Amino acid sequence: MSGLYTLLTESERYSAKDALQKGLPSKQVESWKYLPSRTLNRTNWVSASHRESTGFALNGGRFANLPLCDGLSTSTHSSLNPSEIARLENIASAHGFSLAQDALNTDCLLLEVMKLAEVRIDLSRLANNASEAGFATLVIRVGEGARLLLIEQFEDVPRSQPNLDSLRILADVSRNGEMKHLRFQTANDHAQVFTEIAVDISENGHYNLHTIDFGAKLSRTDIEIRLSAEQASTKINGLAVTNGSQYHDTHLAVEHRVGDTQSAMTFRNMVDGKGEATFNGRVLIEKNAQRSATEQSVGNLLLSKKARVNPKPELEIYADDVTASHGCTVGSLNQNELFYLKSRGISETDARAFLQYAFAAKLVELIEDAEIRELVESRLLGELKHGELISELKESVHV
Repeated sequence: MSGLYTLLTESERYSAKDALQKGLPSKQVESWKYLPSRTLNRTNWVSASHRESTGFALNGGRFANLPLCDGLSTSTHSSLNPSEIARLENIASAHGFSLAQDALNTDCLLLEVMKLAEVRIDLSRLANNASEAGFATLVIRVGEGARLLLIEQFEDVPRSQPNLDSLRILADVSRNGEMKHLRFQTANDHAQVFTEIAVDISENGHYNLHTIDFGAKLSRTDIEIRLSAEQASTKINGLAVTNGSQYHDTHLAVEHRVGDTQSAMTFRNMVDGKGEATFNGRVLIEKNAQRSATEQSVGNLLLSKKARVNPKPELEIYADDVTASHGCTVGSLNQNELFYLKSRGISETDARAFLQYAFAAKLVELIEDAEIRELVESRLLGELKHGELISELKESVHV
C-alpha cells in the first residue's frame, strides 16, 4: 500500500483496516493531485520514539510536560463529548491519510479554557528521528467569554532521513470567546509535516489564524472553519516561503452556516528554485446565511523558471444579501519597481531581494506577538541573504 503499511497492519483499530483498504490519496483525488507523495509512500516508517524535552511539546507522537496555569484544565480522550467524537470521526473519513492518522494516533489531549479566563499556550512540535512517524490529536474548548493564544513552534534540527509529524487540532470557540492561533513552521529539510485544523465558532466568537511556512520537505495544512452562529468571525493569514525542492500545501475551507458572519483570508506564496506551493481557499455561504461578508486575497510570487504555484480560490454563494470579494495574482517581480530601485543606485540583485522582502513583509507585520514576529523577520531576512541591506533600505523606502 504505502510506507505506512507496516504500522497500519500492526494497529488493532478498525480504522486501520479501512485505511489499508482505501490507501493514501492518489493524484486522482483533486485536493491531493499536486502533493509529491513519493517519499511518504516509499519510506519504511516506524513509530516515533520519545526523547527528553522541556516545556509543553508534541514529542514522538505524544504530548509532554502538559501546561499548568490558572483557567486551564487538561484531560484525556475519555473526556470528549459526543459532538467532539462525531466531528473527529467525520474528519477521519475524509480520505486515506485521515484514516491512517486516526488508526495510528498515539495520544489525544483535551485542553479546556474556562469561562472568562485568559490563557497562553506555547506548543513545541519536536522533530522525530529518521524514518519515525508520530500522530497525535489535540482537542481545545474555549469557554464562554474566554481568550486563548496558542503558539505552535517547530523544532529546526538536522535530520539525515525523512521524518513525519502529523497533528490534528479540533477546536470549539464558545459564545463571546476568542482563539488566536499562530503557527511558525521551521521543520528540518527532510520533514514531512501534516496538520489538520477544524474549528467551530459560536455566537460572537472569533478565531484568528496566522500560519507561516519556511521549513520541511513537504508541509500539508488542512483548515476547516465553521461559522455556526450570528456574529461569528474568522481571519486567516498565511505566508509560505518555498525554496529548493520544498512543497508547501494549504487547503482552507470556511463555511458561513448562518447570517451576519464574517471571514477574511490573506495568503502569500513566494516560491524559488524548484519549489512548489499549492493554495486552495474555499468559502461557502449557505442559503440562510444572509448579510454575511467574506474577503479573499491570494498573492503568488514566482522567483525562478522552475518554480510552480497552484492557486485555487473558490467562492460558493447561495444567499442573496452578501458582501464578497476575492483576488488572486500570480507573477514575478514588478519590472517598474525593479527599475525604480536600480535608478536609485541599488544593484539588481539587491533590488530583487528588497522586493521579495516587501512582498512577504505585509504578512509578517500582521503577527501580533512581538517575539514571534521578530523570529519570523529574522528567518525571512536570512532566507533572502540580504538582511543588513534590507534593514537599511527600510529606513529610506516605504515597504
